Amino acid sequence: MSIQSHKRMQFVSDGLVQQVVEGRKTASTEWVDRINSTENEFDDPLVVGEYYDVYDSNLQVRATIRVIAMELCRWEDIPERLWRGETNSNADEFRQDHLDFFTNPKDGFEFIAYYFKLVK
Repeated sequence: MSIQSHKRMQFVSDGLVQQVVEGRKTASTEWVDRINSTENEFDDPLVVGEYYDVYDSNLQVRATIRVIAMELCRWEDIPERLWRGETNSNADEFRQDHLDFFTNPKDGFEFIAYYFKLVK
């Protein structure tokens, strides 16, 4: 697949981008209502099977990933594959890391987990 046909993706920090580059981060999350939206020209909607160039805060491509799966998750039931893919030690650490991102969610809150593999 040529680089021109890749979709684009950014993470909230260059630290997370570095984890992707190192192959340690293999999962992330998104709000259910934002999964099909485009926030800006460097954040395309998520689609399983698509390739994404991952951009840092300087808008430089740092990695290419392929989204391999997505699933609906609940705040009180974080799958192990998600918290491990997010480089957390357990589900409680995952919840602590995502309190601000999800604006203090409560049990019953649903969100999307997406899983990816590093291509280059």
